[in-house]
Amino acid sequence: MWRSGYAVTLLAAVTYASLPLPSYIKPCARSDPDFNICALQHAKETFPVFVKGDRKYKIPRMDPLEIAEMEISEGPSNGGLSLSMRNVKMYGLKHAVLQKTEFDFDRNHVMYDTNIPVLTILGEYEVSGRILLLPISGKGDINITLINSHLTYSYDFDIVERNGNRYHVTKNHKAVVEPTVGLYHLSNLFNGDKLLGTQVNGFLNENWQEIYRSMSPAISEAFAQVVGNIVNTIASGLPYDALFPVTGH
Repeated sequence: MWRSGYAVTLLAAVTYASLPLPSYIKPCARSDPDFNICALQHAKETFPVFVKGDRKYKIPRMDPLEIAEMEISEGPSNGGLSLSMRNVKMYGLKHAVLQKTEFDFDRNHVMYDTNIPVLTILGEYEVSGRILLLPISGKGDINITLINSHLTYSYDFDIVERNGNRYHVTKNHKAVVEPTVGLYHLSNLFNGDKLLGTQVNGFLNENWQEIYRSMSPAISEAFAQVVGNIVNTIASGLPYDALFPVTGH
């Protein structure tokens, strides 16, 4: 079984100060029976602006997403692989297409379905051990390119009152990234042995589904951590009843 640990560079400060809604966020009324249709349409309009970041609201740029470190390890019974990735940057979210939103105000649960045409993960890696029983070692640059990925992101929330306003505090952030195709390239495998490096990179790409199945928990958890941090920043500064008014204006 694979286990992953990670730390993110994107640690946005919590504002705890009530701010007016930015002009590019258009709220939908919670009483609207077509709330999710409204929310999806407004999210599609907002996302191209939102992904660029907004300093006033402490929203960082989302393309690339930056992760300081991702650690992936496999127990000795499964080969004893150890893969670490540092200074990781994920590119492609700015081209994401939102496909579905589900807000359940009774259960305090939110879910988004998104398609990402090309998600490119770049960073520095160090690997040792075995992968699918194949010996592997090296240290250099890594490129993971995921084509036509389906991203599901969800979270729960609680309502708290602060300084006369209600805010939603998010928790249980989860993400699942499911690509149609995965491509891998690790430079400087086996201390720069070009023949072995070419063979192993070819093997990784021929078996991309099995490889990705092993790596996906770390990638998905990193997404949940980083995006969840951004959502928390928004929730901490914008009152719940301004983001989700009971009725329309």
